[in-house]
Amino acid sequence: MNLSEGEAAGSTLSGPSRGERLVVSLPVRRQRALLMLALICAATVVYSYRLGYQALGPSEAYSALAAAQPTIEMVARNAIQYDPGKTFLYHVLLHWFCELSGSNETALRSFSLIFGLATLGLVFLYGNELFGFEIGFAAAALWAFNPVAMVDARWARMYSLFVALALAHLLAMAHLRRKSGIAMQSLAGALGTAMLCSHLGGVLLLFGDVLVVLREFRRSGRSVSWPALMISIVLFLPFARLNASQTEGFLVGHWLDWIGTNHDTAISKLLIAVIASLVVLWLAVADRWAEDRRESLQRCLIYAVVPPLALVAGSILIRPLFNIRYVAPSLAVAMLVAAVGFDLLGARVRNEATFALSVLLLMLVPLTYRALYQPWRQIAATVAAAGDQRQTIFFESGFFTHERVSIQDQSNGFPNGFFRAPFDYYFKQSNNRGVLPGSDPVEARRLMELAVSKDGGAWLLSGKTAPDARSELPVGPRFETDYQGNFSRVLLFHVRLTMGQKGSAAPNLAPFGITKAGGD
Repeated sequence: MNLSEGEAAGSTLSGPSRGERLVVSLPVRRQRALLMLALICAATVVYSYRLGYQALGPSEAYSALAAAQPTIEMVARNAIQYDPGKTFLYHVLLHWFCELSGSNETALRSFSLIFGLATLGLVFLYGNELFGFEIGFAAAALWAFNPVAMVDARWARMYSLFVALALAHLLAMAHLRRKSGIAMQSLAGALGTAMLCSHLGGVLLLFGDVLVVLREFRRSGRSVSWPALMISIVLFLPFARLNASQTEGFLVGHWLDWIGTNHDTAISKLLIAVIASLVVLWLAVADRWAEDRRESLQRCLIYAVVPPLALVAGSILIRPLFNIRYVAPSLAVAMLVAAVGFDLLGARVRNEATFALSVLLLMLVPLTYRALYQPWRQIAATVAAAGDQRQTIFFESGFFTHERVSIQDQSNGFPNGFFRAPFDYYFKQSNNRGVLPGSDPVEARRLMELAVSKDGGAWLLSGKTAPDARSELPVGPRFETDYQGNFSRVLLFHVRLTMGQKGSAAPNLAPFGITKAGGD
C-alpha cells in the first residue's frame, strides 16, 4: 500500500491521519478554526502596535527610495544598485503598494505586516499537511511571537515576503507528493522562482529541494517533485546573470554578521568542511526505508538545517556571510521540527511546551520593540536646528561591517554614502550633500577642509568607529570640532572655522541645543 505523507499507519508521531482528519466533527472543526483565528488576531495586534512610531532604519530607507522611483525600470535599477543579494521583486511590489497607500513609515511597513501574517498561516498549513492540526497549530504558535517573525513583519524589507514565498513553495511541494498534477507542478515551480526573485537565500532552499529529490529517487526510484524543481530553475534562468552579479556584491560588501572576521586555520577549515558535508550526506541518505511521516520529518530537517549550515560553514571557510534573516524560512520550518519533537514526547508535553514557550516569547515582545529603535529623526533635527543651509553635509562612500570598519579594498559601494537615504528621508532643508571616500581618510580630510573653509562649517555623518571618523576631520588651529554626537552607533560631527579666520566663525550651535564635542 502506497501511503502519502502523514498517512502511515502505526506512526510514531501522534495525531490523526489525513483520512481521519476528513471526518472530524463540525464542533471540533469550529474549535480549531477559533484557535487559529485567536492566534492570528493576537499576532495582528502585536505586529501592528505603533507600527510607524520608530523612524525608518537605513535599509528601510533604501526600500522607500526604490519604491519612490517613478517607473518600474528605475525601481529595479535602484534595487540592484543598493541591495546586494536581493533581486527587485519586493521593491516592485512595494512600489505598487505605495502608489495606493502612500510612503510613510506605517504604509511601508504594512506591506511587510501582510506577508508576516501570511507566514503564520502558511506555517500552520504546512504542518497540518504533513502531521495534522495539533502539530501545525503548535508550530504556528511557536512562530507567531518569535523575534525574527516579529521583526520581519514590522520592518520595511523583503524578508516577510521571502518567508511567505518559501513556505508557500514548500507547501506546494508537499501537496505534490500527495496528489501530483500539471497545475500543482506549475504552481510549485512558479513559487520557487518567486522565492529566488525575493532573496538570494532562496538558492539554499532550492538546494534543499535537490536533496529531497535525491531522497525520493533513493526511496522509490522516481520523484514527483523534480519537474517543479526544474520549472523553478528554468523560469529563473533569465535572472541568473543578474543574480551572479548580486552574489558578488553580497559576498564583497554586504553588512556582515556576528560570526565576525575569518581567522581560522587551514586545519579547522578542513574540519568544518568535513563536518558540514557529513551532516548534509546524512540528511540526504539516512533512513531510506522510513515510513512516510518519519520521511516528512527528515525533509523538514533538510530545509531547517541545510541553509543555516551552509552559511555558517561559508562564514568560516570563505568570509562572514551569516545573518539570521537570510535563513528566516529555515527558522520557520525549525518551529515545525520543534513541535514534532515535543509531540514525540506526548501530547501533553507538546501542548504545555508550546504554551510555555509562546508565553515566554510574548513576554519578550517589549524588548523586540525597543530593538527596532532608529535615531534618524533626531539626527535630522539636530542638523536642522543649526539653521545654516549653506553648510555641506558629508557622508562616507564604501562598504562597512557592523564594526563600522571600512573594507579598504572595496570602496565602490554606496557611492552616495550608506547613510544618505535615511537622512534624506527626514531632512528636508536645502544643504548640499557631499561624499567622502570611505577608504581614503587623507582625501576625505582635504574635502572637508575645503568645505569648511568655504562655508564656515560642515557636517559629517559617519558609520566608522570614533577614531577612524576623526581621522577624516580637518585639524589645525583654523578648525574646531564643536559638536560630536553618538546616535546608536551613528556618529555626527560638526566642524567650523575658529574665530578670526577668513569668512568668520560658523553659527553658534548652543542656542539650538547642540553642545560641544562629546554630547549625545
